[in-house]
Amino acid sequence: MPEVSLYVAMVTAAAGVGGAAIPAIAVIMRDVRQAERDRRERTAEAKRQACLGLLSAAGELRARVADNTQYTGDQLAAWLAGLREGEAAVHLSAANVALLAPQTLADPADHLARAAGQLAAKAAKDTDNRSRIVPQPDFTGFDESVAAFLRKAVANAPA
Repeated sequence: MPEVSLYVAMVTAAAGVGGAAIPAIAVIMRDVRQAERDRRERTAEAKRQACLGLLSAAGELRARVADNTQYTGDQLAAWLAGLREGEAAVHLSAANVALLAPQTLADPADHLARAAGQLAAKAAKDTDNRSRIVPQPDFTGFDESVAAFLRKAVANAPA
C-alpha cells in the first residue's frame, strides 16, 4: 500500500469540498440577487400605490368642494364633515408618500397636503347657510399642487 502524506490527503479533501460548494455558492448568490430585485419591485409598487392614493384623495376632495351646490341647509353639517374627512385623507396619503420616498416626493406631497388644507378651509369659511360656497371655489393653487406632485412622481418613477 502506498503511503499518502497527510498533506496530499488534506488537499484532496479540500478540493472535493470546494468543488461541491461551488454550485451551492452560486445558488446562494442568485437567491440574494433575486431577493434584492424583489425588494426593489415591492418598494416601487408601494410608492406607486401611495402616489395614486394621494392623487385619488386629492381628486375626491376637489370633487367634494366642486359639488357643494347639491346640498341644502340641513345637509351642511354632513357636507362639512365630509370636507374634513377628505382633507384628512389627503394629509394621511401625503404622509404615506413622504415615508416611502422622503428624499424625492416628501416636499411635493406636503405642498399638496397644505393646498388641500387651504382649499378645505376656504370652502368651509365661504359656505353660506344653504351649504353652498358663496364665491365659487378657486382651484388654481390646488390644481397646480396636484400637477406639480404628479410631475415629480412621474419623474421619479422607476423605469
